[in-house]
Amino acid sequence: MVTKERKKYENAILYFAKYLSSHQLGKTKLAKLLYYLDFISYRDLGQSVTNTLYYKQEYGPLAQDLTEVIGSLVASNKLEIERTVINESGKQKDRFKILKDPDESVFNQYEQGLLRKLVNTYANVTTDVIIAKSHLEAPWVKAKNGGALDYKLSNDIEDFNEEIEEESREEDKKVVEAIRIELSKN
Repeated sequence: MVTKERKKYENAILYFAKYLSSHQLGKTKLAKLLYYLDFISYRDLGQSVTNTLYYKQEYGPLAQDLTEVIGSLVASNKLEIERTVINESGKQKDRFKILKDPDESVFNQYEQGLLRKLVNTYANVTTDVIIAKSHLEAPWVKAKNGGALDYKLSNDIEDFNEEIEEESREEDKKVVEAIRIELSKN
């Protein structure tokens, strides 16, 4: 039997594959988007969306069973993977082609909003940037190499955190006011 979390996991992958072009989404970036989906949800609600474990890998957080879930989607003709060589050294990149739309009804309103925010925020962010960002956050920093990431450290992730965003807006207002005062002195 497929669990509710597994359905969400599969449909999150399909969601990202649908709303991000094949040039915007490779397997490494997909892994980071799923990490943010789960860890931001845990930060905000105390539970992850997919209920999967993440491990500290060289290129950042990686879901324990990502390859298996992608394989399942390919086997069930919901997703297609095209592996392309991207440089002279033979480095390859997986590009995803959606064959069946995600069932977005499996996500609650919060999860749907978070998926949209992740797509809108990271669509044009390079994989290298999102890797570097994930390497600065406590869940990855505090895990041992190859070890599981601790969801309890998700408060260190600043994305879409209303309190931090409000503090930033207040700081911006103070900076603008200070500049205005300085300019009016001249």
